[in-house]
Amino acid sequence: MKNLTGNILATLLLLIAFQGWGQGILKGTVSDENSGETLPGALVQIIGTYKGASTDFEGKYIIRNINPGDYSIKVTYLGYADKIYNGITLTDETKTLNIKLTSRSQTLDAVEVVGQKTLIDLESGSSEFKIDNEELEKLNTRDIKEVVGLQSGVTVTTDGIQIRGGRNYETQYMVDNVSAQDPLAGTGFGVKVNSASIGSLTLITGGQGAEFGDANSGVISTSIREGGDTWEIGGNWSRDNLGFDKNWQTSWNTDVVALSASGPIPGTKKKLTLFVAGSAELTDTYFGAQADQLRSSLLTNNPTLWAPRQDNSFTNTVKFAYTIKPGTKITLTNQHSLKINQNSRTLQIVGFDQILAPGFQFRRSLNLDNATTYTHHSNLTALNLNHFINDRWNLSATFGRLFSNLRADANGRPFREASVTTLLDEQSIVTDPVGQFNPDDSVVFVLPGPWFINNNGISGLWHDHYTEEYSSRIKLSYYPNNKTHRFTFGLVNKATTYQWVDVFKPWVGAPIVLDDGTTSPSTRIGVSSDIWKVTAYSGGIYAQDAITYNGIVASLGLRLNYWANGRFADNAVQDPNSPVLQQVRLDYQQQTSDVFGIRWKSRLLPKLNVSFPVTDNNVLFFNYGHSMKLPHPRFLYQGLDPKFQQNSFLDDLGNPNLNPEVSVNYELGLKTQVSKNAAFSLSAYNNNRFDYIVSRRVIVADATGRPVAKRMFINQDYARIYGVEISAQWRAGKYLSGFGSVNYQVARGKSNSARESSLQIEQNGEVALSKEQFLAWDRPWDIKAGLVFSTDSTFFIGNTRFANYTVFFSARTNSGYRYTPHQRVGENDLGRPLYEIQQDQFLQEIGKWWFNADLKITKSFYGKNGRGFSVFIEVRNLFNNKNSQVVNPITGRAWEPGDDVTERFRDPRYLGPEENGAQPNDPARYLAPRQILYGIAFKL
Repeated sequence: MKNLTGNILATLLLLIAFQGWGQGILKGTVSDENSGETLPGALVQIIGTYKGASTDFEGKYIIRNINPGDYSIKVTYLGYADKIYNGITLTDETKTLNIKLTSRSQTLDAVEVVGQKTLIDLESGSSEFKIDNEELEKLNTRDIKEVVGLQSGVTVTTDGIQIRGGRNYETQYMVDNVSAQDPLAGTGFGVKVNSASIGSLTLITGGQGAEFGDANSGVISTSIREGGDTWEIGGNWSRDNLGFDKNWQTSWNTDVVALSASGPIPGTKKKLTLFVAGSAELTDTYFGAQADQLRSSLLTNNPTLWAPRQDNSFTNTVKFAYTIKPGTKITLTNQHSLKINQNSRTLQIVGFDQILAPGFQFRRSLNLDNATTYTHHSNLTALNLNHFINDRWNLSATFGRLFSNLRADANGRPFREASVTTLLDEQSIVTDPVGQFNPDDSVVFVLPGPWFINNNGISGLWHDHYTEEYSSRIKLSYYPNNKTHRFTFGLVNKATTYQWVDVFKPWVGAPIVLDDGTTSPSTRIGVSSDIWKVTAYSGGIYAQDAITYNGIVASLGLRLNYWANGRFADNAVQDPNSPVLQQVRLDYQQQTSDVFGIRWKSRLLPKLNVSFPVTDNNVLFFNYGHSMKLPHPRFLYQGLDPKFQQNSFLDDLGNPNLNPEVSVNYELGLKTQVSKNAAFSLSAYNNNRFDYIVSRRVIVADATGRPVAKRMFINQDYARIYGVEISAQWRAGKYLSGFGSVNYQVARGKSNSARESSLQIEQNGEVALSKEQFLAWDRPWDIKAGLVFSTDSTFFIGNTRFANYTVFFSARTNSGYRYTPHQRVGENDLGRPLYEIQQDQFLQEIGKWWFNADLKITKSFYGKNGRGFSVFIEVRNLFNNKNSQVVNPITGRAWEPGDDVTERFRDPRYLGPEENGAQPNDPARYLAPRQILYGIAFKL
């Protein structure tokens, strides 16, 4: 035992001794870039380690005992921009690094980076991803959603994108510091930004700071490009049919066009720059059925200009940037987008409508000229000021306006004609006079109609909403003499006007022309309607301290969010004629405070991020934070206006006392920089959601005083999402780079939506409050990988030069949609198999895995000045995989001929009076097949 102890001690002494061997030294001088004066007291830190030093009175520093490896060196000094040197290789020898800093009065950049971008941020205590325009040019992406969809922790669904198991509307989406999310449409995005207009993009999937107060699952922050020192004109055009047969299997008449111009405005000494861009994506989609011509009642002139195809998307961008003086800059951005299509997911109500369902109007596919057409246009304006006040204070201010309008109508038809002269109702009718079923029986059955709407009726939905939001954001940054702290203080205010008009069968109420030529007047607004207009207010005040001490980086933040549902809600609570429950009236008065004549609520949101090295270039990080998301305005205001009650038969009732949905998030992880060309991260997270909105049946008095049953919304549901995430990035020389990630997560809760909770009550008499279930959007596994191969004029294979090629390949596989299995219980008289849902296995099964791969190959012909052109071929869904987005619960994949189906669908193998369900052959049951596009891009 004594000998063993001696051997262990000897070994430890040897290890300690060897740690002193082969270690390097970093030294140098820190000085002012302009004057050359040395800067005493500057802090030189080796990121990802505990090692650092301050400069002496002569501006000199020395750091000893550095293990060999690749490092990033960070230099900070009061009144100067931080400077980071990436990819510094240190050996067991002495390396000299002389550093010159730029005064913050001369630059607005918070950090100046020298060398290649690091693959991982070892100082951040959050999970985030950043990308700039130069990197975006190599990827096969068209807009922000496609860029974000490549990243770890982001799941792509039929509804949009979900970040770490959250619902799609829980992501905060910013463009130049202004919220760009339409709060009335639940698609998660309001203003679309083409990827060519992105200057930089930041995605935060965990650990967002105190400046973000409206994101339960993630933050997408986009900065629009600015003009450079010289004029540049660029663009690209791609299409999937080079003028030949439009019915190719790999094309469906798609054109993608983008143009941009940027540069300095003449006569301004390059102080004023301009960036302007426009894009169009036009396609007839892969579903086959098309309208002869899409029309919108918002755009009555020249419908072929704005809707030449079945799905049409346009963007335009304008950004001015003016450097008033060094350290003071102002920018003005306008971002506009327009979409016209027949995708019903455009108007999904967050947390309420059916989720994970495709938006193709299959039942109307025989006559899409009478189907619902959606027109969504958004306009965002952002005025940003960045100002260096002095060495200790920096100011940034944003003033923004977002206008977003969505119109749904019967393919451009007006709200209603002056008088009704024809039958407009949609109905499925029997058209075949011999369509009878009589298996040797005296009773004759007429076969059901074809289920498709096959008459000349028009869609009964007429919807129009708009949002006009004015916002201001003020942020002050304070840099004390103590280099340990950096303080940030912020104030955010918003005033948002919502107008909502929902009418079912708007022609009901128009004068009807009678047989004798007279008209029958009416005061009704459709069969039912929901109409309201309200101005609401919200905002937040926050403070945050970024602490850096001996390699430990911590961010402590606290945010106070406040909001007011507006005078509309206040008046509804006070009005005895408004159908508000008495208990809601009492709670509203007790839980709100009167300020300036409006009732307000508030909530505190703490934030904590910490990172610290465990060994050189290996950093452990942790973050904890509270966040919140205000409820969809429809849950607050629907059906509360007594003026419209007598014209409405909708059974949904708003609750003005709803609280926001809240999330408490935890994450623990490890970031490792293996070398300057390889890095990976590992993290585990747990996100708890509270106060999800559900619906309950209540009895209230209608406009006549009679008691009626309504469906009211309350905060009660919750969900929890936990998972593990591994991601890696690497570079192999200067030509090849790649990324990959594996994410496993579980999302469980009580119900998927407010509508589902009410259905549980109707079917079972209660919601199973004690039983958690998998949530419909839970997709446990998500695996991604990508490669970028980019050559220059020096690249050879053998004796053959392959100059200026770029190849981007990405692949993704993830779990299919969840479904509830069914069990066979028998067959009907025709021999059709019958199935029964397994209620105790709700959403227990996972459908067939998705797999998708994309490829883009570009050959460039650019001169030394970077101007020229390139040609490319782009293949989406390279291997033509069939990914099911409508799962047949009998087979776990999309329906194929010969498959059994549940009684919700008719089975084409059997013909009888009971076969009256939906057709199972919806072309939208699969995601898009392979598509090949050919394109050209230029830069002048």
